[in-house]
Amino acid sequence: MRQPPKTRSQISIFKASLCVGVGLSALMAAPVSAANAQEEEAEEAPRRLNAVVVEATRREGTTVQDVPVSVTAFDAALLEDTGVARLNDIEQIAPSIRVSQTESAASGTSIAIRGIGTGSNNPGFEPAVGVAIDGVYRTRTGIALSELPELAGVEVLRGPQGTLFGRNTSAGVVSINTAKPQFDPNAYIEVGAGNYSMYTVEASTTGGITENLAGRFDIRKRARDGYIDDVNSDRDLNNLDRFLMRGQLLWENNDNASFRLIGDYGQTNEDCCIGVNLVQGPTAAAVSLASSFAGLQGFVNDDPDELKVALSPNRDISDDVEEWGVSGEYKNRFGTMNFTSVTAYRDWQATRGQDVDFSGIDRAYRDGTGIKDKVFTQEFRLQDTMGNVDWLVGAFFMNEELQYTDTIQTGTQANLYTDLVSAGATANPLAPSGFQLTGSVPGIPSLFVTLPNGAPALRIAPGVPAGLAPFLIPGLGDGDGQNSDDYQVTTNAAALFTHNEVFLTDKLTATLGARLNYEEKDLEYDIFSSAPTCDFFFTPNGQSVLAQLSAIGATQLALLACNPAINSEYNGTDSDSFDETQVTGTAKLAYEFTPDFMSYISYARGFKSGGYNLDRSGFDSVLFGGDGAQPSDLQFDAETVDSYELGWKTTFNAIDATLNGALFYQQVSDFQENFFTGTNFRVINSDVESYGLELDSSIQPVAGLTLQAGYAYTKAEREDDVLTPRGDGTFELLARGGEQLTLIPEHVVTASGTYLYDFTPDLRGLFHLNARYNSEHIASAATAGIADNDAFALIGGRIGLQAADGSWEFSIFGENITDEYYNLSAFVVPEQTGTIAVYPGLPTMYGAEFKVNF
Repeated sequence: MRQPPKTRSQISIFKASLCVGVGLSALMAAPVSAANAQEEEAEEAPRRLNAVVVEATRREGTTVQDVPVSVTAFDAALLEDTGVARLNDIEQIAPSIRVSQTESAASGTSIAIRGIGTGSNNPGFEPAVGVAIDGVYRTRTGIALSELPELAGVEVLRGPQGTLFGRNTSAGVVSINTAKPQFDPNAYIEVGAGNYSMYTVEASTTGGITENLAGRFDIRKRARDGYIDDVNSDRDLNNLDRFLMRGQLLWENNDNASFRLIGDYGQTNEDCCIGVNLVQGPTAAAVSLASSFAGLQGFVNDDPDELKVALSPNRDISDDVEEWGVSGEYKNRFGTMNFTSVTAYRDWQATRGQDVDFSGIDRAYRDGTGIKDKVFTQEFRLQDTMGNVDWLVGAFFMNEELQYTDTIQTGTQANLYTDLVSAGATANPLAPSGFQLTGSVPGIPSLFVTLPNGAPALRIAPGVPAGLAPFLIPGLGDGDGQNSDDYQVTTNAAALFTHNEVFLTDKLTATLGARLNYEEKDLEYDIFSSAPTCDFFFTPNGQSVLAQLSAIGATQLALLACNPAINSEYNGTDSDSFDETQVTGTAKLAYEFTPDFMSYISYARGFKSGGYNLDRSGFDSVLFGGDGAQPSDLQFDAETVDSYELGWKTTFNAIDATLNGALFYQQVSDFQENFFTGTNFRVINSDVESYGLELDSSIQPVAGLTLQAGYAYTKAEREDDVLTPRGDGTFELLARGGEQLTLIPEHVVTASGTYLYDFTPDLRGLFHLNARYNSEHIASAATAGIADNDAFALIGGRIGLQAADGSWEFSIFGENITDEYYNLSAFVVPEQTGTIAVYPGLPTMYGAEFKVNF
């Protein structure tokens, strides 16, 4: 049996693999003769995708080709050519990843890998795909969306993670590594400008401070106007306005010890995010009529690709973030053991305003909704070799204090809208104008009248005497509704983990990893809503009105007047808590067929803890058939994933090419989803399966030209129908079993090409093109068949001139240069049955950049 080498720098740890399957063997039977790329080879050919040195396994000096892990890694050159400036941009070059955004960039962005992600704008949900920046886990996807400084590399790890580092994740990890301080002095300034009044200013400086201490400082400002026009005002929505300031210190005492300290501060001040109308439902007439009373448009009748919307001019559309953080990474070697400690604290605060009726009517809005997230994390890792075992043990602790303050309130036309919808729903040949509930529309009779005993009765009911006085339901005033519903969730998470490679022979390696997870969550809430209509329904007359509306099948009118989002029945304070312990892990066999072809087979179990739906509409209502508000109504179960994979890594050194792939199958139990039922949000745990094929390839056919491509076939579907009780003994279908999950194309192809050409000894040209093809897919379960995305491709590019000595560079770039229209997501507009809106993707963006290095 082969003994491990005495020094870690002399080994590529995963030089072993197992080939399984006749078909796979035949596919990889082409002759290959060179050793896998080492770190020094990566320096000679830095643009080759699979020669990038990765940190996925926390072992030194390993490249993508060395590790039996489904990982795609991107070096700094490709990231710069592609224009990756934030997390959203990564999907352009990684086929297995999907980044989607809804009503808030800060709290409504989610990431999916292999079809599994957490799609919700509710901060009570943790991400299925974790994001780590310089080894520090970001607790929510939105917290990872800030501007990024100069990058050293990005790694996309597919499948459950947790036995190597950080927080456990059920679907994968995006690991972002930024440029470190350098002891050699260096600085640059970069400016850019483009369409939609876009501009960027970026500067960085680094260098040695003392013999053992180096520093780095980065500053970046990026802004552009919005690309969606509000026809009821002069606002341009969905703009960008972001600022980042970041400082680092790197201390290196000797070859063994180092300490990297990072501090950053960032701001985002944007008028984001808004959806545009796609389909108008039966209530559209009421919206348009009410808006016209204020001299406004209710909807824009243009196609969505016109990027126009009609909103209430008096309501704020904002998505603002202020954040800061500090982290310290200490490394040292004690004897032959490598020790790493990562300590971090982050303070993130987001505030947003929103026109929640997505129309020109002033029905409802958010003003000052806020999220505050304060997180402390501590991680320790210790690793060494012992005999034929390369072992790693670690511990992780996280304390998170999350506060969410929601402020859904009713506007100046809340009663007008209710009455117009009621009139339309009750209109008939004998009463063409219909009937209203609150009396806000002159000339329309009330639906109820007052009997001699003072009780209400349906005017249209048989036997009710004519000429009785109207009976009106109390209405909602401007500013009624939630008055700062406050939720606080404290999470304490602790874990012990180990990851061990056992060299069974020169070619065969076994990997065994395990993680013991402990999660504790405490919920406290203090919620209050001013809602006269809801209060009325608890009176004897209100109970009579509810019963009579139910008798004529008009319960939806009562829900319209007393939406669960503002139902005062839930007012009060309460608390709840739970804890859970889970054991997860991985087992893997890898075999090296030749120095250039290895294969592996693996099993991994992932875990994402349960939590609380931070939304009062998640409570059960006594008024509408439930058993009353209880904290347990908001709790949802943990999500677990069992993942099986067969993968391979191949190098064709004769033609300077690589071809890697993986077949995978994942069984997801209690998949966490947040569904909008038309009146409220419900958290549903369901079972999902995901399976498919992934391919990554790269080739350098001639000097200066690098071609890269990726393909992902993903089938991700629920096993059964997703149902929710209506409260009357029946169930509502929210999503069909066997249906592909939202925003997950079955086929994705990515491709990029970069060509560097020397015009003269002092002048070099850069030509870069990248593309992502997505097959057709649904934009949401509620709008399947209506707001689906057809197949489309997004193409970007960059052309530049560079000084051969690297002193300057000028380039022009474009994103979505064919101006392809697509939907980021779709949704049924609240309280507007049949009305559908969509969040459109970015139109064509282009500009020019000039960079000077010193």
